[in-house]
Amino acid sequence: MKSREQEAKEQRDVMKAFSMVLQVSLSAICPILLLLSVGIWLDSEFGGGGHWFTAFGIICGIYSGYKGSYQLIKDVWLKEEKKNAEIPESDDE
Repeated sequence: MKSREQEAKEQRDVMKAFSMVLQVSLSAICPILLLLSVGIWLDSEFGGGGHWFTAFGIICGIYSGYKGSYQLIKDVWLKEEKKNAEIPESDDE
């Protein structure tokens, strides 16, 4: 049977993982939607029959979303690696 401390730690770990997934998702989706919207607006104002601003907005949004998500994951990964290196694992599990 698990102690309350173990259950609380597991619950914190689940919430931490959920918040990480949410952050990565938002850091990928928000730039895409924002730059897509700007591209559509620019096409409606200055388009002249093409969808070049929209295409450019999508490409820049995808790159920006990828870059932001990658940086977020990398920072969290390095933070966890550093934390695990400082605190040795216990053998009593």
